[in-house]
Amino acid sequence: MRKLLSCVLGISLVIHANIALAEQSSMFKDVPDHFWGQEYIERAIQHKIVEGYPDGTFKPDAKVSQSEFIAMLIRSYQTSDFSSSQKSQNWAEPYLSYVHKLGWTELQPSEQAALNRGNVARYLANAAGKNFTVDDSIQYLLDIGIAKGKTERSLQGFNKNEPVTRTEALAFIERLKYRFDELKSIPKTTEKYNSDLAQKDVYTIPEQKISIQFPQQWKNKYEVVTATNTDVKNKSYNFIDKSNKKYGGTLFTLTVWPKEVWSSEGPELMKNIHIYKIGERDNVVFTINTPTDVQYAAEDLALKTEYLNLSNDIQEKGIDFIID
Repeated sequence: MRKLLSCVLGISLVIHANIALAEQSSMFKDVPDHFWGQEYIERAIQHKIVEGYPDGTFKPDAKVSQSEFIAMLIRSYQTSDFSSSQKSQNWAEPYLSYVHKLGWTELQPSEQAALNRGNVARYLANAAGKNFTVDDSIQYLLDIGIAKGKTERSLQGFNKNEPVTRTEALAFIERLKYRFDELKSIPKTTEKYNSDLAQKDVYTIPEQKISIQFPQQWKNKYEVVTATNTDVKNKSYNFIDKSNKKYGGTLFTLTVWPKEVWSSEGPELMKNIHIYKIGERDNVVFTINTPTDVQYAAEDLALKTEYLNLSNDIQEKGIDFIID
């Protein structure tokens, strides 16, 4: 443990992780240990976002209604101004009233009908404060990494007319929470989404199948230095402000962990240091950290300003991590 801590103790994060990893095998008899959504399900159970069924099943591929999805979304954020104790014969009424207060789009005439993936995309965009059409909502989520698509990363590959499953709903919501800290209200009129992806500076790490989208101001201002920790078999990518390199210059560190290492050591690490998990794929987990000490020329106003401007993009979640 000491060796593991030594590789990250000098680092802190701008965002506190709030998701603990499950330490046990699957808690439901219809969720195999290696099911793609097992950890999404177990984390949702731990945080009381959803429940299983009395017969010991979860029904991971069951369809989700509009009311059920909205309830999952609101529960996941634990908003202080929401109460489910309103007197109503309909259990979903408090949740529907809350999204009505936020001005979210009323999508389906039947709140119990199966919700399709396109309408899920629109609700997720609403939660991010955007009033887009279904297609624009899908493209927006693809651009910022909340959605990957069902068959490919494209509007067509998203399969918007297919019903969303319980597991897919939880995965969407967890990715939204990585990106946004609170549920937002939306403008009264529908907006046009103009993708600014072409204006992004994109850094791709092919070996890890991850792309990082930076605001345009990052272009030509950073370099990446890699480091491998053989003790815990993780690999780090240090993003450094080139102008401040002689002073350290580290803006943030992306670390790729073997899932089994993170599963056993991650919860303890999160108790001792600030570390933010941005996602996972197959057998690896991705985290980011920012330095705790000064990494720029404090006496040089121009260098200090450049570093702090870039650093602010991290704090404001202006950087998107796209895990393929």
